[in-house]
Amino acid sequence: MLADHQECDVVVTAVAPVGTAIHADGHDGFIDQAKHPSWWSDTPRATVGDRMRAVVLDATRTPPRFSALPSDIQTARSLRHTEPLVRLCPPPGGGRTVKWAAVEEALGIALPSDYKRLIQTYGGGLFAGVLWLLEPDCPDAMYDLVAQTAEREEILAELWAAGEDKPSELHDGKARLVPWGYAEGAGHVLYWLVRPGVEPEEWTVILNEGRGPLWEAYPVSCSQFLLEVMAGTTTSFYFTDLDDIVDPEDRTRFTPNAQILSQ
Repeated sequence: MLADHQECDVVVTAVAPVGTAIHADGHDGFIDQAKHPSWWSDTPRATVGDRMRAVVLDATRTPPRFSALPSDIQTARSLRHTEPLVRLCPPPGGGRTVKWAAVEEALGIALPSDYKRLIQTYGGGLFAGVLWLLEPDCPDAMYDLVAQTAEREEILAELWAAGEDKPSELHDGKARLVPWGYAEGAGHVLYWLVRPGVEPEEWTVILNEGRGPLWEAYPVSCSQFLLEVMAGTTTSFYFTDLDDIVDPEDRTRFTPNAQILSQ
């Protein structure tokens, strides 16, 4: 079964004036003319046998409707796990509007679309009473994305200079760690593993324990990591016993920075 927001490698099986028939993961589908890049740019029109990346827009249609537009693929990536997270943990109010170009320029990287969606929906704050989501322009530098990126780079450089082992994922010397989350009390830091040539949506989440040298890596997005922690399905050693330390009322609650920092 196909699902909305599912991303697939597709093969063009037929072309008509109104769009393109495709085959994806054992299923037939259709890309409307305006949902192929050639409608909007100088990209060549689709021909039989073309292979491309596409995303499911509406799995209930017959045949299911797909899009090969990069903008739709980015939107789908941002919604894949943020939508179920919102259902599990409804935001208490409006999120944040952020000038992302300035933030990304300060960091020197493009940020994942699902993270931007999280900030747009929730803003920065505390999930399940234990996991802080860093945000740009937070008045407290402890929970500010840009400030923590600079601070953690200095801290890690000092640790490694003192002889602490780097995680194996950094041994090629070209990868970079950028923090996006922080575990209250325990001090665990959640990073994106940023590697040259790897799209932000494909970054790995990597955790450094707060009071030791151990690391955990997860090939998931930050929104999927948050969803699994809150749903109790995570395989992370550091969050599997969350019910033992979190008040049941906080298990699926989000508290925004604005509320916490004003107290």
